[in-house]
Amino acid sequence: MEERRHLPRHRTFLQGRVFYNNRHQSADCIIRELTDDGARLSFTDPVALPHAFELHIPNRDQTARVETEWNHGTEIGVSFAKTDAHGAATIAPAINAATNEQSPLERIEKLEKELAALRRRISEIEMKSS
Repeated sequence: MEERRHLPRHRTFLQGRVFYNNRHQSADCIIRELTDDGARLSFTDPVALPHAFELHIPNRDQTARVETEWNHGTEIGVSFAKTDAHGAATIAPAINAATNEQSPLERIEKLEKELAALRRRISEIEMKSS
């Protein structure tokens, strides 16, 4: 199968919510992949969405206007709607900048800090319960 993507994709496991019908209806999804141009969304059940709708990423407090490129039942491919004078989607760079595109060393340092904070919290809880 020929690869049609022009940009690298980033595998993710982000919670998402799509809004449609003037925000009167919504559905939860998982954002499985991201590129600068779009995303692959996964739903638990097939959902009938309009061609254009909003994609909200609660963890990042970001919302983008998207358009359906393909629909395979529980998986939908979307592209970010073009919104600025240069034809670039306003949210795509912000999403990809936050997809942990850090060096492995930076990611390890961040995880070690989180682990140390969790260990301190566990120690505090154990001391209180003793």
